[in-house]
Amino acid sequence: MKIPMVSIVGRVNTGKSTLFNKLIKKPLAITDAKPGLTRDRIKKLVAYADIPFYLTDTGGLYPPEEDVIWEKVKEKIDKTVTESDLVIFVIDASEGVLPYDHEIAEWLRKKGKEVIVVANKIDIKKHDLLSAYTLGFGDPLPISSAHGKGLQELLDLICNKLKALGYKEKTIEKSEKPRIAILGKPNVGKSSLFNKLCESEEAIVSPIPGTTRDSIDVETDEFIIVDTAGIRRKYSDPVELYGALRSEQSLRFAEVGILVIDASQEVSNLDKKIANLIIDEGRAIVICLNKADLIKKEDRKKTMDYFKEELQFVNYAPFIFTSTVTGEGISILKEIIRHARKSWQKQLSKRELNNFFNSLTQNFPFSLQILKLEQTGVMPPKFLIKTSKLLKVNELKYIENKIREYFGLMGTPIILENQLVIKHKR
Repeated sequence: MKIPMVSIVGRVNTGKSTLFNKLIKKPLAITDAKPGLTRDRIKKLVAYADIPFYLTDTGGLYPPEEDVIWEKVKEKIDKTVTESDLVIFVIDASEGVLPYDHEIAEWLRKKGKEVIVVANKIDIKKHDLLSAYTLGFGDPLPISSAHGKGLQELLDLICNKLKALGYKEKTIEKSEKPRIAILGKPNVGKSSLFNKLCESEEAIVSPIPGTTRDSIDVETDEFIIVDTAGIRRKYSDPVELYGALRSEQSLRFAEVGILVIDASQEVSNLDKKIANLIIDEGRAIVICLNKADLIKKEDRKKTMDYFKEELQFVNYAPFIFTSTVTGEGISILKEIIRHARKSWQKQLSKRELNNFFNSLTQNFPFSLQILKLEQTGVMPPKFLIKTSKLLKVNELKYIENKIREYFGLMGTPIILENQLVIKHKR
């Protein structure tokens, strides 16, 4: 009853990412005329005609210029095809079949995979469909991914092929696993941490800043984890900027934001900006002080105190040392993520809230009278405080800290709304 895997492969600039986006009905993969944009494989669940399958977009084969991490991209493509039940081989019909297409076809034959040849860009007046027959995979399917032509036929063909391979109709239930987004500046170790949490080499890791250009999400037995492109102060081209915008979009769909900071470097204004992005989205937050293997044991407390002082505006966040080299902190990080998400979703019972209210009013150090406290929402927890006089900032902060302490709410923002109640004299 496993879910089948379908991958999209082909030369650079044949429209693979555009096709991927159209089939999943979301602009998930970055598309641009610039060749070789997709490096990491991007996977998404597609449910069509009750036959769910994972669709994976891969990097383009044979980039026109030698990419410094080309070998790693190639390894990912090879692994993806090996794991696939069905391969969609995309060619550019406006150019016809090129020698590289024949090389890919021969490679797929050696892999022994079921293949659908898709001739893309048939909307271009001068296109060559006949040459696609020379690839030896039967009738090519003419489509235009940019204009959505032929996509219904492609989905039908995918489902028929999967049924022929023995896959049955299956209903997919919405996952209840914590959804987390990993954010940070370039080169702080986000992709390495992502791979550690996934317990597999899902994302390409390189010392070159900007290796990850797109958001990649993977569902493990424990989490749904999204690795994101590094957020910069300035962007050298539109692709980098779009990748960063997608990082922020990934945060909106997450429940917990993991801010990754290089523990061997000083806190930057950009680190603080990213922390504020997570806060402004109202997400639970965990701060990973990564590359902890570079910090001497005798310097750990001093380093931790420094980061907590610099990021005191998010003092409710758990701080943890992690190292993707030694594996330090990874298992504890998983527990912290679960706790932060649980706090973010916390719905208190009336009894719990009444007990807290009694404790709060009996020990409230201010002269102000609190008339009522109720919870009005979750994700994150929201509370309404009714008073005879509006609370000051320090009084609201006191109540927030007491709520955290009493209920063990860690890593989640808390929203407090103060409502003035005027008592009318009879």
